[in-house]
Amino acid sequence: MKDRLEEFVREHSEAFDLFEPGPELWARVEKNIQPKRSIPWRGYLYRAAAVLVIAGATLLSQQLWMHRAGHQAPKTAAVELQIPELQEAEMYYSGMISAKLEEVKPYLAGNPALENELHADLSELDSVYISLKSDLKDNIANHEVIEAMIQNYRLRISILEEMLQFLAEQNDEEKLHNTEQI
Repeated sequence: MKDRLEEFVREHSEAFDLFEPGPELWARVEKNIQPKRSIPWRGYLYRAAAVLVIAGATLLSQQLWMHRAGHQAPKTAAVELQIPELQEAEMYYSGMISAKLEEVKPYLAGNPALENELHADLSELDSVYISLKSDLKDNIANHEVIEAMIQNYRLRISILEEMLQFLAEQNDEEKLHNTEQI
């Protein structure tokens, strides 16, 4: 069947050429064809180069500024450490907190939920203390900030004392309950 079709097309190929579209049709087709746009690569390359130069200069100046600021940071830290009132309070309250934590540890061994809650509370107070230290660096020797830092230590001790009292009472009740059962 294929051979017969091919043979027919070959024999009548001239007849098929008679039905070519007219020039009016080609004119309308050409109107609808949009010409290829050429992309102005040079303009884009110049713009990209300008952006890269500006970004590089900005990054370089920022790095230079950060480097210079980094050399000044130890000076403010040294000033902060020279506040005797704060140094004494930190040593005193840190010692008290450590002692209270050691007292509470045996009671917390049997109650991991309370231990997690205590550590969460103390971690939150630590983050507040760090924020206060940052404020102290910004406003050196501000007595309100120092007082807030000391209050933070007192709050930690208060939490530990309340926890210790609660756990001691709970332990006493368990001992009493165990003695009554015997």
